[in-house]
Amino acid sequence: MLDLGTLHFSSAVSRGAYLAVFLVLAVRQREARYLWHWIGAILASLLGALVLFNNPIDEQLPVWVSMQLFAFYMASLVLSWSGLRRFYGHNLHWPALLILIVLPSLVCLPRPWLNLSAHTTTLVFFMCAALAAGLVVVEIIRARSERLWSQLVVALAFTGYCASFLLVVLLLQFTSLQVSSKTSYLSMIFDQVTSILVYVGYIAMNGERANLKLRQQADTDPLTGLFNRRGIQRMLKERPCEGAESEPMSVVIGDLDHFKRINDTLGHEGGDVVLRIFTERLKSTLRRDDLAVRWGGEEFLVVLPHTDIEAAEVFAERLRELTETHPFQVCGKSLAITISIGIAEVERPAEHFNKAIQQADKALYRAKREGRNRVCR
Repeated sequence: MLDLGTLHFSSAVSRGAYLAVFLVLAVRQREARYLWHWIGAILASLLGALVLFNNPIDEQLPVWVSMQLFAFYMASLVLSWSGLRRFYGHNLHWPALLILIVLPSLVCLPRPWLNLSAHTTTLVFFMCAALAAGLVVVEIIRARSERLWSQLVVALAFTGYCASFLLVVLLLQFTSLQVSSKTSYLSMIFDQVTSILVYVGYIAMNGERANLKLRQQADTDPLTGLFNRRGIQRMLKERPCEGAESEPMSVVIGDLDHFKRINDTLGHEGGDVVLRIFTERLKSTLRRDDLAVRWGGEEFLVVLPHTDIEAAEVFAERLRELTETHPFQVCGKSLAITISIGIAEVERPAEHFNKAIQQADKALYRAKREGRNRVCR
């Protein structure tokens, strides 16, 4: 069996290795400021491990050693939490973070004068540690907009930390538990395993988010922020018509009339402004499940789940009127712009989506031939 000193040493070495990995990531990803918080968390826990390595746990630690130990481990937990808040784009309240870090150490400070026992100060430390670990779990649970499987690993690890800290609080409060080599040995084994989950989880979260961003960039039109063709094909594969064979679905294809004339008159920059304005108007007409696509150039596609051809025609007419009746303010000029629209209903099964696109495209060209600024099916 490994002795306690060896465990403390291996803990420090493993944290040093993770520290090197995170430093490389932080240097390469300078915009990812949350990485520096996690680096601080690893460094603080590394320093805490070194303090334990140099001080026998069976002896009552001097006040100044306890203060160091509590501060380092609280800093590790709090910086883990603040790093997650940065990761999710939330603001930080530095005074609150600082108070949580130093509170257990401050309780140690008057211990010799107030006759406080090490038992009491240790109890305060584990209560604060449980709070900090719990805040990490809550932060991850609240991050519903982030669809990262890897964050569940971190949440599981900190749930374990929180539960273990609370267990120690209960044992200290209601039993005669004393910190000894045996209890420290078990806690070190637990910490070795759990810290690996945390640090690997952080790395996985960073990589998973980067992959999602790359996929989003590949699926999104950079000018309008709408799906591109690749994006809509992938989205339809992920949620094909919501899986309901009996539910109707329609497609709408619209093309801005005489758009080449706009580009020739105002240049491509003016044309881009028109496309962005139209995109905002299009978004204002969409329901939650509707999917909008920049199909190509000045051509736009809208997928309307749970919508038959009659309802799709109502939607298309509303979009046409919104485009026609509200002039576009571009480069100091007020432009009257219209749109021609073709619609079609998707036949069942859902694999007939491409056929519906072809039908809507034919209807669009019919609208163009019949004079533009109209809806055809």
